[in-house]
Amino acid sequence: MAHEPNSARRTLPARPNLEHLKTEAKQRLKALRIQESQAKLSTAQLAVARDYGFASWRRLKAHVDKLTAVPPERRAIFAAARSGDVETVRRALVDGFDPGATDHDGKTIHQIAKQEGHQAIELIARQFQEAETRPVDDEKILDAAEHGRVDELGALLDAHPRLINERGGNFQKQTALHKAAWHNHAACVKLLLDRGADVRIRDFGDNAYALHFAADSADLAVVKMLVEAGSDVIGEGDDHGLGVLGWATCFGRAKPGVADYLLQHGARLDLWSAIALDRVEDVRRLVSRDPSLLTARMSRNEHNRMPLHHAAAKNAANAARLLIALGADVNATDATGGTPLTTAAQENAQAVIPLLQEAGARLDFVAALSLKRYDAAEAMLREDPGRIGADGRDTVALHLAAAKNDKDTVRWLIARGAAVSAKRVLWDCNYTALHVTAANGDVEIVRMLLDAGADPSIHDDKYDATVLGWAEYCAQPAVAQLLRERGVTR
Repeated sequence: MAHEPNSARRTLPARPNLEHLKTEAKQRLKALRIQESQAKLSTAQLAVARDYGFASWRRLKAHVDKLTAVPPERRAIFAAARSGDVETVRRALVDGFDPGATDHDGKTIHQIAKQEGHQAIELIARQFQEAETRPVDDEKILDAAEHGRVDELGALLDAHPRLINERGGNFQKQTALHKAAWHNHAACVKLLLDRGADVRIRDFGDNAYALHFAADSADLAVVKMLVEAGSDVIGEGDDHGLGVLGWATCFGRAKPGVADYLLQHGARLDLWSAIALDRVEDVRRLVSRDPSLLTARMSRNEHNRMPLHHAAAKNAANAARLLIALGADVNATDATGGTPLTTAAQENAQAVIPLLQEAGARLDFVAALSLKRYDAAEAMLREDPGRIGADGRDTVALHLAAAKNDKDTVRWLIARGAAVSAKRVLWDCNYTALHVTAANGDVEIVRMLLDAGADPSIHDDKYDATVLGWAEYCAQPAVAQLLRERGVTR
């Protein structure tokens, strides 16, 4: 007779995670070895299995594998997404296939298509995901969680308990738990977890758990609550390809306390997090084990930067010094054409800039602008006046300055005849500087570009949308109002 969990024991979540159970067993082993130094992992695994009402670790693992297995019919749809079979994916979605469903790697059709470069499938999946309608009370729950109104959140969940795991109606498709964790509302996170919120749900925009967002933006207390509730501390498959630890280290300022906690609970240190934490010996060990890591690339979200670019972005001087000594190319370029010095200049990495210069890094046009070395940029422009024209090699400088909300540089470029309506690729979309600025919501830069003659009717090459479309989609009402005042329509 098949073994079933004992109802008197601890209850597995609806979507149990084997990696989390393995981590739990390792933590149990540490506790056992306080009393018995020779305790074995198998003893700890058996104890965990029995906690959940199983006679052995093998039976617990088999039960989890059965619950998390991807059915053959679903595997076929994911395989079609990987191979670029647009019609098979379209038919499946029309027939009711859940666009939020994930494969064995935790990726949705949308994420698979982005990873493989199948833009048509990516857009189809996005359209079906966005077409879902949400009850009004669901949006109220999400809003209360996002803004930390815990009493209101509790009252709404009392009235509508079935909506606790519903996703929002915008592109992000986040649950209330995502919202509360991202905005560091510990009381709301605790309430949601006490009511049974599922920590295993990924959002749509980043394919990330609530724990990813907590690792990036919340205090350690929120991170602990989510981990203790069974969240996957590794979190592979997010759109940045960094895992939970990478979200704690690679965005903005690294959070060593959160990183240490995650590592203690089973997270895996990779090169990107080691660099962000400036852990030189770990960087040395990882590169020694796999020298090809010196030329590895981050995701398109980080402009496909290489390790030395990343050290520059994080102002990790010790890691940068080591990478240079190991042979990293100081003049290698990322997806925007920027070198590590360009990145260091853009991120004001004062500890890394001199290291790169001493190693022979060339000062390029964008780096000169980012360092406010307008004299050097002016000299480069005299040598090649077309470099910021419609077909220029540095026309992207305007896009990059707009993305950074760098008004001085935008103004400088406009005054020198930059092609204000030219398209360039940032991330994975070919669009104008106006599109970039509309998404960011900087009204002053939008006004500067429009006054300089930027054409707001141009469509981007991916979503086929105008600047007004971008402003509305990205919820930038002030930009949308300015565009309408200028007579812009869709």
